[in-house]
Amino acid sequence: MSKRFVQTAAALICLVLLVGVMAPAAVGQSAGAPDSMIVREIIIQGNTHLDDSVIRAAIVKTQIGQPASDELILDDLRSIYDTGFFQDASATKELREDGMAVVFHVVENPIVNNIVFRGAEGYAMGDFERQMRVQRGEVLNVIDLVEDLRGLPSWMAEKHGRLVHVSNLEADTEGLIVVELTQAVLKDVQIVGNEKTKDFVIKRELTFEPGDVVDLNQIDRSLRRVLMLGFFDEITREFSQEEDPSETVLTINLKERKTGSATFGVAYSPQEGLVGFVEAADDNFLGRGQRINAMLQLGKGIQSYEFGFYEPYIESGGTSLGLNVYRRNSTVNKKVDLEAEPDLKSLEGKKSTTGGDITLGRPVTDFTRARLTLVAENNHYEISKDQADYSDLFYEDYNSRIIGLGLNTDTTDHPLYPTEGFRNDAYLEMGLKFFGGDSQFAKLRLTHSRYFELFDGGYVFAVRGMGGRTLSGTLEENDEFKIGGANTLRGYSYGGDETLRGDNMLVVNAEFRFPIVERITGVVFTDWGRAWSDDEKLDLRDLNNSFGVGVRLDTPLGLLRLDYGFGKNEENKRVGQFYFGVGQTF
Repeated sequence: MSKRFVQTAAALICLVLLVGVMAPAAVGQSAGAPDSMIVREIIIQGNTHLDDSVIRAAIVKTQIGQPASDELILDDLRSIYDTGFFQDASATKELREDGMAVVFHVVENPIVNNIVFRGAEGYAMGDFERQMRVQRGEVLNVIDLVEDLRGLPSWMAEKHGRLVHVSNLEADTEGLIVVELTQAVLKDVQIVGNEKTKDFVIKRELTFEPGDVVDLNQIDRSLRRVLMLGFFDEITREFSQEEDPSETVLTINLKERKTGSATFGVAYSPQEGLVGFVEAADDNFLGRGQRINAMLQLGKGIQSYEFGFYEPYIESGGTSLGLNVYRRNSTVNKKVDLEAEPDLKSLEGKKSTTGGDITLGRPVTDFTRARLTLVAENNHYEISKDQADYSDLFYEDYNSRIIGLGLNTDTTDHPLYPTEGFRNDAYLEMGLKFFGGDSQFAKLRLTHSRYFELFDGGYVFAVRGMGGRTLSGTLEENDEFKIGGANTLRGYSYGGDETLRGDNMLVVNAEFRFPIVERITGVVFTDWGRAWSDDEKLDLRDLNNSFGVGVRLDTPLGLLRLDYGFGKNEENKRVGQFYFGVGQTF
C-alpha cells in the first residue's frame, strides 16, 4: 500500500530533523503489579527485520534480577527511539509466579525502497546517496537520515557549487523517501572595501546579479576575474542568513592595493653609457580600471619618450583598446670592412624611431583573450658628420607597417604572485608593404610559463620558455628578435651582439621564489638563451647562460624588481649586471 503515514514515520522524521526532540511512548503495566517485583525476563516483540540484539543493546537500565522500575523502563524506551529504527515503541509488565517479565513492543520503520531528491534535477544525487548512512533495502533509520540531510548542503556546495536547504521531507509505508530541496537565490550583492575603485569596475567582471540562483563556482570564477585585475591584495566572500532561507545576500570584501607608481633612477650599459629614466604609471587610473603610463629616458647615447593608454571595456562585451605612441633616439654602430681604410671598423650615427600601435582585445573564454595589433613605425638614420663620405654604407631609412594576431591564456591564481597554473601566449606578426611599409615578413613567437608551489607559504618554482621563428621574408634591424636585459636574459645587454639578435630565438628561464619578510620576496634564477639567423643552425651547447639573485619589493609604488645577473663577456668571463624593473620577470 502507498498510504502516507504522516502521523508516524513522516511526523517522526520531520520532528527529529527540525526540532531534534522525540517524545517517549507511554509505559503500560499490569493492574496492581507492585514496583518491587524483580525482573525475571525481558521479552522483545514486533521486530521482523531487525535482530533482537539491536533492541537489546538499547535496553541498558532494565536489568534481570533488578526491580522493575517505570522510570528505568521509560529511559530504555527513549534509548530504543534513539536508535532511529522504530516509528513506535511501548512496554508492558507481566506478573509471573517467579517475578516480573518486561515486554518491549516495537513497530519498525519501513524498508527503504527509493530515495527521491526533488529540486535537484540535473545533479548527480546518486553520488550523494551512495555515501549516505541510509541505504535502499535496509530498515529506515531516521537518526541516520537526519545526519545525512544535515551534510547535504555542504556536499552540494562542494560538489556542485549550490547553496540549498531541505524544505520538506516525506515518507510512506512502502519505503519511499522524498526530500524537497530549495536552492538559495541572491537577494542582493554588496561590495565592501573599495575606496578608489568604482563599483562598476568590479560589477562588470561579475557574471551574476541579484535574483540569480547562487552558483558558487560561477561566483568564484567572477571573483578570480576581479582579483586578476591587479587592484586588490585580498578578496573574500560571505553569505548572510536571511529570514527566508531561500534567499541570501552576498558580500564581497575587498582589500585594495596601490596601483599607481612613479620611479626614477640611473642605469649604465657599455653600449648606451649612463642613462637616467623617469616613469609614471597607474593601472587603475581614477579608479576606472584604465591604465596609463609615461616614460622618459635620457642619456648620452639615447633619448626615449613613450606614452600609453589602455581601456579594458569599450563596450559591455569586454572588448579592450590599447594605444601607445613613442619616439626613440639612439646611437647606432654598423660594422664595416673597408680595404681602403682598414682602421675603420665601424660606422657611427643616430637612429630616430617614431611610431605607435593600437590593440583591440576580446575575451574568448574565461581564461583566454584574442588580440589584434596594428603597428606603424618610421625609422630614420643619420651618419656622423665626420663619416659622411660613407653614408651609402650606413643603414637606410625604412618604415614598418605590421599586423599582429595574438592569443593569450592565463589560468594562474594571482596576477603578481602566482603559485599554480600557467600562461600561454602565441603571437603572429606580419610586416606588409602597404601604407608606406618597406618590409614584408611573417614571424611567430610562442611563450609558455608555469608555476608550482613547492611548499606552503609562497615557496614557488617558476619556469618559462620562449621561442621565436621567422616564417617568411627578411627582417629589418628593428624587427629582429632581440634578447638580453632585465626581461629575458639577465647578465647580457639587450641585443648586445649577434648571439642576442637574429631571425630566430630561444629563451628558457627558471626562478625559485621564496618569502623573506612580509612584502619582500627573494629570487634565485638562471637564464638560458640565444638568437640566430636563418642560415645558422642552433646548437644547444652554444646557448648563452647566466645566473643570479634578486628581490621583489611590494611597495606603495608597485611591485619593484631588483636583480643581479652574472653573464659572460667577450672573453668568456663572468661579469655581473644590475637590473631594475616593475612587476615579475614573468
